[in-house]
Amino acid sequence: MSLSRRMLSAMFRKYGLPVLSIIGLIFGIVAVILTSRLRLPPPVAYPPPASPYTAYVAGAGIVEAASENILIGSPFVALITDVYVSAGDMVKKGDPLFKLDTRALEAQLADSKAAQEVAMANFKQLAAQPRPENVPPQEAMVRYAKAQWENQKAELMLYENVKDLRAISINQLNQIRYNEEAARAQWDQAQANLNLLNAGAWIMDLEIVSKQIEQAKTGIEVVQQNIEISTVRAPLDGQVLQVRAHVGEIADQVRSGDVGDTAHPLILFGSVSPYHLRVNIDEEDLWKVVLGAQGVAFVRGNSSIRVPLRFVRVEPFVVPKLSLTGETIERIDTRVLQLIYEFDRENLPIYMGQIMDVYLDCSGCKYEKR
Repeated sequence: MSLSRRMLSAMFRKYGLPVLSIIGLIFGIVAVILTSRLRLPPPVAYPPPASPYTAYVAGAGIVEAASENILIGSPFVALITDVYVSAGDMVKKGDPLFKLDTRALEAQLADSKAAQEVAMANFKQLAAQPRPENVPPQEAMVRYAKAQWENQKAELMLYENVKDLRAISINQLNQIRYNEEAARAQWDQAQANLNLLNAGAWIMDLEIVSKQIEQAKTGIEVVQQNIEISTVRAPLDGQVLQVRAHVGEIADQVRSGDVGDTAHPLILFGSVSPYHLRVNIDEEDLWKVVLGAQGVAFVRGNSSIRVPLRFVRVEPFVVPKLSLTGETIERIDTRVLQLIYEFDRENLPIYMGQIMDVYLDCSGCKYEKR
């Protein structure tokens, strides 16, 4: 080591700075050579998907339920008292999802039942007429009225049989005649009241009370139906996709999507056997579409995950493109045709609402250039 130092020191004294310049130049050339080597790019772990078809039409597909995504809402504005499900739960048709407060409805039900009981009691009262206790007093009034009339009639006959009219006044005779007619009218009225009492209830009164009973019964059924639908149930077998209902909140039309807020329903629900894929085909590619053609969908980010597609139906009305995928070539004024395909998810990492890249075979397109 000391010898090398002595040699370098001797060379420096003999040749000076040119030696250092040459050494620096050599090191610089070596560094440039080492750093300018061609570096190969790392291998792509997940290359972008490629169409398996020679002639194809591409589109973006959104995973949705086979029943379409069902927005579960509330039948009316009320307090949420119970939530029975969580996101991801599999439920059967008719299973409860959440429940609304029914205290006001139960009070209304009790009131409707009381109204029905009152109407039935009125009907029974009318049907039981005449009341046995009411007949004897009315018969007594008839006998009394008849006796009064006979008395006035006898008095009138007495006055009319007087031969010498100078013994009585004409006014007094007329007054007795009027009294006899009034007594006869009172007897007729008493007899008519007795006949009315014995006839019982009028048929029209019975019909009115009968309608009141039916009205009360219908009111009970309406309230019972409202109580029944206060427990919102699954419309079919499926999976709970989202739950935005919480105990203590007010279930209203805005949260349930009735006024246009369809992005945030109380519960998002759907049938997931099989999965459906709603494929949007831009209008400039519609001429390539072959209805019923086979297709394949790739998971974004991992082209090795792919599923074969089975054609279900086409929705023939071309609609504005609402679901943008974030690509720079998209235009919000693009219109699309929506094709519905289905596939079996099995254990693949595919979820509702996920966007997938779709390629459809269009080799059978009659407008394709040959």
